[in-house]
Amino acid sequence: MEQKRTATAEPSEAEEIPSQKKRKGPQGVVTVFPIWCKGCGLCIEFCPTKVFEADDEGRPIVAHPEQCTGCGWCEWHCPDFAISVRRIDGKEGDDGV
Repeated sequence: MEQKRTATAEPSEAEEIPSQKKRKGPQGVVTVFPIWCKGCGLCIEFCPTKVFEADDEGRPIVAHPEQCTGCGWCEWHCPDFAISVRRIDGKEGDDGV
């Protein structure tokens, strides 16, 4: 089974992100597949809203999911296809599809 790291900008029932209530505008759900990632750092360096941070090995982790706008820059520029972004509009009951 393949490992993946997923973070969402959508608050769940169990864990609500305080800054999420105030945030308006587009949001996104970012998934990083660490097995595919070679740690080039493009996503960390160029994310316009600084969603990513480097782990101990220099690979990206989704450290600030609430800041994701779903712009897709990281997904488009990842040379390893190790990132997936799903844009959501943030309305209650919307699954983003």
